[in-house]
Amino acid sequence: MHGSCLCGEVQFRFERFDGGIAHCHCSMCRKFTGAAFATFGAVNCDEIIWEKAQSAITIFDSSEQAQRGFCKHCGSSLFYRLKLPNAPYEIALGLLDEEPSAAVTANIFCQNRPQWPRSLETLPAYEQGRV
Repeated sequence: MHGSCLCGEVQFRFERFDGGIAHCHCSMCRKFTGAAFATFGAVNCDEIIWEKAQSAITIFDSSEQAQRGFCKHCGSSLFYRLKLPNAPYEIALGLLDEEPSAAVTANIFCQNRPQWPRSLETLPAYEQGRV
């Protein structure tokens, strides 16, 4: 699987997800992505290959236990990672250049889930813009 940030300065690849893929509804993930939830898939730290400009990644310590990576050029949210040796990278699925090789398996931190995105299936759907 290949992925990149919005400006293309950060590019990476990996063979497979090593854990589940989840929609996270916690307030930190919502702020990190600017969306109703963040979708992350776990990739073993030894299996991700940073192909381009790992120096473009800025790390933000979002808590005592975890950090988040983003592109310092375009601001794309890249990953969430616990501050433990060999912790997996929880890669933001929106960065992938192709459909993920696995399905989303869970919603987490649902106690923080906002009300406003819950009616997605009942809204009009357009193939492109709202025209």
